[in-house]
Amino acid sequence: MRAIWISTGLAVVMVVLAGCGGAQPETETAGGAATSDADLPPAPTISGPEARQLVAEGAFLLDVTPPPRNAESEIEGRTNIPLPELRDRLAEVPRDRIIVVYCYGGRGSPRGGAILQAEGYDARVLGGRDRWSEGLEDEESPDEGATE
Repeated sequence: MRAIWISTGLAVVMVVLAGCGGAQPETETAGGAATSDADLPPAPTISGPEARQLVAEGAFLLDVTPPPRNAESEIEGRTNIPLPELRDRLAEVPRDRIIVVYCYGGRGSPRGGAILQAEGYDARVLGGRDRWSEGLEDEESPDEGATE
Protein backbone atom coordinates (compact mmCIF):
# COMPACT_ATOMS: atom_id res chain seq x y z
CA MET A 1 0.00 0.00 0.00
CA ARG A 2 2.85 2.36 0.84
CA ALA A 3 4.38 1.74 -2.61
CA ILE A 4 1.13 2.87 -4.23
CA TRP A 5 1.20 6.16 -2.29
CA ILE A 6 4.83 6.79 -3.23
CA SER A 7 4.15 5.99 -6.91
CA THR A 8 1.12 8.28 -6.91
CA GLY A 9 3.12 11.07 -5.28
CA LEU A 10 5.89 10.79 -7.86
CA ALA A 11 3.37 10.80 -10.70
CA VAL A 12 1.77 13.99 -9.35
CA VAL A 13 5.17 15.71 -9.11
CA MET A 14 6.01 14.73 -12.70
CA VAL A 15 2.69 16.08 -14.00
CA VAL A 16 3.14 19.38 -12.15
CA LEU A 17 6.65 19.83 -13.55
CA ALA A 18 5.44 19.10 -17.08
CA GLY A 19 2.56 21.60 -16.83
CA CYS A 20 4.11 24.84 -18.12
CA GLY A 21 7.67 24.84 -17.04
CA GLY A 22 10.18 22.37 -15.76
CA ALA A 23 13.77 23.10 -14.90
CA GLN A 24 14.95 26.68 -15.14
CA PRO A 25 17.83 27.00 -17.58
CA GLU A 26 20.76 29.25 -16.88
CA THR A 27 21.32 32.22 -19.12
CA GLU A 28 24.21 34.58 -19.58
CA THR A 29 23.70 38.20 -18.59
CA ALA A 30 25.25 41.18 -20.35
CA GLY A 31 28.17 41.02 -17.90
CA GLY A 32 28.78 37.37 -18.76
CA ALA A 33 27.68 35.95 -15.39
CA ALA A 34 25.37 32.93 -15.47
CA THR A 35 21.95 33.43 -13.93
CA SER A 36 18.69 31.50 -14.02
CA ASP A 37 15.58 32.76 -15.76
CA ALA A 38 14.04 33.11 -12.30
CA ASP A 39 16.45 36.01 -11.66
CA LEU A 40 15.17 38.02 -14.62
CA PRO A 41 12.92 41.02 -13.91
CA PRO A 42 9.24 40.14 -14.40
CA ALA A 43 7.21 41.35 -17.35
CA PRO A 44 3.99 43.25 -16.57
CA THR A 45 0.92 41.13 -15.79
CA ILE A 46 -2.39 41.84 -17.49
CA SER A 47 -6.00 40.73 -17.05
CA GLY A 48 -8.12 38.75 -19.50
CA PRO A 49 -9.97 41.82 -20.80
CA GLU A 50 -6.66 43.67 -21.26
CA ALA A 51 -5.19 40.69 -23.13
CA ARG A 52 -8.21 40.40 -25.43
CA GLN A 53 -8.07 44.14 -26.15
CA LEU A 54 -4.34 44.04 -26.96
CA VAL A 55 -4.80 41.05 -29.28
CA ALA A 56 -7.75 42.78 -30.98
CA GLU A 57 -5.42 45.74 -31.57
CA GLY A 58 -2.73 43.52 -33.14
CA ALA A 59 -0.69 42.06 -30.29
CA PHE A 60 0.97 38.67 -30.86
CA LEU A 61 -0.62 35.92 -28.73
CA LEU A 62 2.05 33.47 -27.56
CA ASP A 63 1.26 30.19 -25.80
CA VAL A 64 4.35 28.71 -24.10
CA THR A 65 2.61 25.48 -23.03
CA PRO A 66 4.69 22.38 -23.83
CA PRO A 67 3.23 19.15 -25.20
CA PRO A 68 1.07 17.31 -24.29
CA ARG A 69 -0.98 20.14 -22.71
CA ASN A 70 -0.69 22.59 -25.62
CA ALA A 71 -3.82 21.23 -27.34
CA GLU A 72 -5.81 22.06 -24.19
CA SER A 73 -4.46 25.60 -24.01
CA GLU A 74 -5.42 26.71 -27.51
CA ILE A 75 -6.88 30.15 -28.06
CA GLU A 76 -7.81 31.09 -31.62
CA GLY A 77 -4.97 32.95 -33.29
CA ARG A 78 -2.28 31.92 -30.83
CA THR A 79 1.21 30.74 -31.74
CA ASN A 80 2.56 27.88 -29.64
CA ILE A 81 6.26 27.85 -28.78
CA PRO A 82 6.86 25.58 -25.77
CA LEU A 83 8.77 27.38 -23.00
CA PRO A 84 11.82 25.07 -23.20
CA GLU A 85 12.16 26.01 -26.91
CA LEU A 86 11.49 29.74 -26.58
CA ARG A 87 15.09 31.01 -26.63
CA ASP A 88 15.89 28.87 -29.69
CA ARG A 89 12.79 30.07 -31.55
CA LEU A 90 12.83 33.82 -30.83
CA ALA A 91 13.05 34.53 -34.57
CA GLU A 92 9.41 33.38 -34.80
CA VAL A 93 8.29 36.12 -32.40
CA PRO A 94 7.78 39.56 -33.99
CA ARG A 95 9.74 42.41 -32.44
CA ASP A 96 7.39 45.12 -33.70
CA ARG A 97 4.30 44.00 -31.76
CA ILE A 98 3.30 43.62 -28.12
CA ILE A 99 3.57 39.98 -27.06
CA VAL A 100 0.81 38.56 -24.82
CA VAL A 101 2.22 35.44 -23.15
CA TYR A 102 0.17 32.67 -21.53
CA CYS A 103 0.28 28.94 -20.86
CA TYR A 104 -2.17 26.27 -19.79
CA GLY A 105 -1.63 26.43 -16.04
CA GLY A 106 -0.06 29.87 -15.72
CA ARG A 107 3.19 28.74 -14.17
CA GLY A 108 5.47 29.09 -17.19
CA SER A 109 4.13 32.30 -18.70
CA PRO A 110 5.82 34.67 -16.20
CA ARG A 111 9.16 33.10 -17.07
CA GLY A 112 8.36 33.31 -20.78
CA GLY A 113 7.48 36.98 -20.39
CA ALA A 114 10.68 37.65 -18.45
CA ILE A 115 12.78 35.93 -21.13
CA LEU A 116 11.11 37.96 -23.88
CA GLN A 117 11.50 41.20 -21.95
CA ALA A 118 15.21 40.46 -21.31
CA GLU A 119 15.59 39.92 -25.07
CA GLY A 120 14.10 43.33 -25.84
CA TYR A 121 10.48 42.39 -26.57
CA ASP A 122 7.46 44.28 -25.23
CA ALA A 123 5.91 41.34 -23.34
CA ARG A 124 2.80 41.21 -21.15
CA VAL A 125 1.91 38.15 -19.06
CA LEU A 126 -1.65 36.89 -19.01
CA GLY A 127 -0.90 33.84 -16.87
CA GLY A 128 -3.05 30.72 -17.25
CA ARG A 129 -5.34 29.89 -20.17
CA ASP A 130 -8.41 30.28 -17.97
CA ARG A 131 -7.69 34.00 -17.48
CA TRP A 132 -8.43 34.66 -21.17
CA SER A 133 -12.17 34.27 -20.41
CA GLU A 134 -11.99 36.47 -17.32
CA GLY A 135 -14.63 39.20 -17.42
CA LEU A 136 -16.50 37.85 -20.45
CA GLU A 137 -19.69 37.44 -18.41
CA ASP A 138 -19.46 41.17 -17.58
CA GLU A 139 -19.20 42.15 -21.25
CA GLU A 140 -22.81 41.28 -22.17
CA SER A 141 -24.57 43.81 -24.37
CA PRO A 142 -26.56 46.42 -22.41
CA ASP A 143 -29.82 45.13 -23.89
CA GLU A 144 -29.34 41.57 -22.60
CA GLY A 145 -31.24 40.96 -19.44
CA ALA A 146 -33.25 44.18 -19.80
CA THR A 147 -36.97 43.86 -19.21
CA GLU A 148 -39.66 45.97 -20.73
